[in-house]
Amino acid sequence: MKYYTPKSYRIKHKILEFLSKERMKNGGKNPVAEYTFSLKKISDSINEDYNDVYSISDYLFYKKLVYCTRNDQELMNPYCFATDKGVEAYSSFSFINDGKLLQTTLFNNLSTGFFQIIVGIIAIVTIIFNYNDSKLYHEQVKMLEQEVRHLSIKLSEQSKEKSTENYSDKIKVNYQTNIQTDDTTSTESGPH
Repeated sequence: MKYYTPKSYRIKHKILEFLSKERMKNGGKNPVAEYTFSLKKISDSINEDYNDVYSISDYLFYKKLVYCTRNDQELMNPYCFATDKGVEAYSSFSFINDGKLLQTTLFNNLSTGFFQIIVGIIAIVTIIFNYNDSKLYHEQVKMLEQEVRHLSIKLSEQSKEKSTENYSDKIKVNYQTNIQTDDTTSTESGPH
């Protein structure tokens, strides 16, 4: 209970606990004077710092959970007792429950924010890696395109050479054929 509720909520509960228990002694039939205590006495009884008890008593008074009267000897040390509403708030552990709820909400908000930061970092890192990968792929594609261009130039040069060679071979074959044909025709048409 102590570690899950903020200090101010624990002190509110302790003040109400002390005053409510004193008020409910003898079934709540004691006179008001018997369950009215100065803030210093309350602070000593619950073992909390006087300044904390003093500042929190203002809140409890404002919420009508305690009633405070003036102390003529010490103005900064009024007398207080728990009201019916204060006894009810103590009995229902409302401040402890509210403190736990506040702490849980705070923890949930912090953990949600923390996870959002982690997700954001992961997203940024992923974007950077994807950008670097796409840049690398783009460079590889450019290199492959250049290789394809070089290969196509080589192939076209080779095909020109081949076609020139084929043309040259064809001319040679035609020339030889012509020569042979001319030889045969000249021998046939020779001396008769």
